[in-house]
Amino acid sequence: MKVSSYMSEAPTTIQTDADYREAFDIMHDRNLHHLPVVDPEGRVVGILTHRDLQLAARHFLEAEVEVSEVMHAPVVTVTPDEPLASAARLMISNRIGGLPVLKDGRVVGVLTETDLFRALIELLGSQ
Repeated sequence: MKVSSYMSEAPTTIQTDADYREAFDIMHDRNLHHLPVVDPEGRVVGILTHRDLQLAARHFLEAEVEVSEVMHAPVVTVTPDEPLASAARLMISNRIGGLPVLKDGRVVGVLTETDLFRALIELLGSQ
């Protein structure tokens, strides 16, 4: 079982200089809980979670604050060919709920706890 079989493909990303409220709107509109943050060259430099944005909203209120100020960095990533079990171990050991999936330095997917549950259900259902 590889990451590529369970990741969400073509993920939405946001630039480091975007306002955190824009990130909140994107996550709300697309029902996302993890949003990779990329630099102008498209390289992943961080990740935002729904909780990060809720805390930012309470702290910064209506102030203009760039995503780079509220994102988690450095970000833990995986490749599409990585075994799913290795990715799950990374998530557990780092206490995170999502991993950007990179190929040649570019985001090609996101693997989340929900994706891991989907894999578990598939595995248990086949027994």
